[in-house]
Parts: sequence; C-alpha cells; structure tokens
Amino acid sequence: MDKLERAYHLDKLLKQRRTPVSMQALRERFECSEATVKRVIYDMRLYLNAPIENSPGQGYFYSKGSTFEMPGVWFSAEELHALLTMQQLASGLSGGFLEAELNRLRQRIEAILQKSAPAAAGQMHRIRMIAAGKRSRELPLFPVIATALLERQRLHIAYEGRQRGEKSARDVSPQRLAHYRGNWYLDAWCHEKGELRTFAVERISSAKATAGSCKALDEAVLERQLASSFGIFAGEPTATAVLRFTAKAAAWVADESWFPDAPGKWLEDGRFELRIPYNNPTELIMEICRHGPEVEVVAPPVLRQQVAERLRQAIDQYAAEINI
Repeated sequence: MDKLERAYHLDKLLKQRRTPVSMQALRERFECSEATVKRVIYDMRLYLNAPIENSPGQGYFYSKGSTFEMPGVWFSAEELHALLTMQQLASGLSGGFLEAELNRLRQRIEAILQKSAPAAAGQMHRIRMIAAGKRSRELPLFPVIATALLERQRLHIAYEGRQRGEKSARDVSPQRLAHYRGNWYLDAWCHEKGELRTFAVERISSAKATAGSCKALDEAVLERQLASSFGIFAGEPTATAVLRFTAKAAAWVADESWFPDAPGKWLEDGRFELRIPYNNPTELIMEICRHGPEVEVVAPPVLRQQVAERLRQAIDQYAAEINI
C-alpha cells in the first residue's frame, strides 16, 4: 500500500469512527511502522489541509464540524455499480478510431472498481451491451472530421451515398456530429448545394481540411433543421404523424422515446395515441412497419397510404404461401 492509498484509507477510517483512532490501530490497519503513519498524517496536514487532530493517549480524529474531502473521486455503492455498467458500455464501443482512448478509459475504471468494489469488479461478465443496427466499426477519418468540427475548419470530402450509390466531391462546413442508433453522422453545410446536409461518416471516403472560412449556422437554425423532425433526416417538419397503438403494444410504446416531447395520450379503450412531427417519411415508415398489426396510421392520409403500400409489397412476397 503506497502513501496515497494510506491517506485515502485513513480519511475513510476517521470519518467512519466516532471516537479517536489510536496509533496502534493505525499501524495494524496499514501494516506499517509508527513513523510511516506519522508521515502520512503530516503530509495530509501540510499538502491537503486535512484537519487531523491528536488527543494524547486516545488517538487521531477530524476536527469537530469538519467538512474536509480528499481530492479525487469517491463513489457510493450505487455509483460504483453505474460505473461498472459504463465500463461495459465502453467495452462494447471499442474498436476503430476510439480503440486507444477507450482502452485507457476501461483501465482506469477497472482500477477504481478493483480498489473500491472488488466483488462487483469480478462480475463484469454479467452485463451485456448489444449494439443492434451498428453498421461499421472502422472509421479512420473520424479524427479528421471531429478536429475540423471543433476547430471550425472547412472540409473537402469525397462521399458515396448509400441509396443511389452516387459519388461526389464537395466542400462542407461541419456543424454537428451525431451518434444515432450505433452510427455516426456529420451534419454539415454543403457549399455546393447551399443547404444543410447529413452525411453518414462511414460513407465518407476522404476528408481534408481546406482553405476558406467555415460557415457557422446559428444554434436556433440547427435545432430547427436537425432536431425538430423524427429521425436522422434533416429538415423542418412538414407533417405530423398520428399513430394509434393497440392496447397490447401500448404498455411498451408509452415508455419509448420516439421523439423528444412527442405528445402522447391514452385512449379510453386502452390504446395509445402518439403524434410525431416529420419531414422525410423514410425512417418513420420503417419504424411503423416494425410494429406490424400493433399500430395504425390515422393521419396524414399520404403517410397512411405509404405504409399500406409498403405492407402490401411485403405481403406480395409471401402471396403463394398465404393463398392471395
């Protein structure tokens, strides 16, 4: 046990005891000589202003009414268990551009757990972090993109859209990075199109800081364009979807976060109604179809028709099996 560890243990011991702690008890607790204990107390008084007093013949104690706290981080049992979960989350995120940083983070968390909650630290395998929908682990250009974002630099990027497979080169001014459903997206002002666009980071094949000022959009504009509609697609909402979930699905849907502050209400028959603003319906339609017969699109009519068409196409693939 080194000097710093003894200092932390001494602090904890003095706070737990209502009576002074004798030198003999401290020597036995820390398995060291009286001189070593006195050096720890001396250093705590000198460097940390610890209000440690000594009552001759009785022992050491903190001054009455002391609010002294050791520097560093202390955790309750609940906080340590939360820290354990965070450690497993960091493990689940490992790989690619964050590998080195996450390794250092995991090592520090593990060291804290081993010292403070060794029993819990040995049970880390009981927590699983499952990253569903994650498309790519290797993002070699992430540091370049993140640096440009934080240092307000314009980027020249090569991008290949997934839906159409079109390749393009363009100058962009990074505005935000978003981690959405296990994947990273860059929200940036496209100087070629003259508008705000969202790029999947794994589809950016090259990125280089370039000359020219970086266009900075007002935060209110970014919120309106990026956070006012459902899903990852940018744009101000053009419609509001009214969805009604069956009583069977309502218990789960009512607790899900479909959209920040999306108004929902329970209906008299046990169903749950949700209203979601959207711009591009693509992702919303996918989410609706995921619930199958447990949800009905009430409005707008165009969205109801789009969902019906998507479900019809799905049924057509199994027409022979269900005799349609």
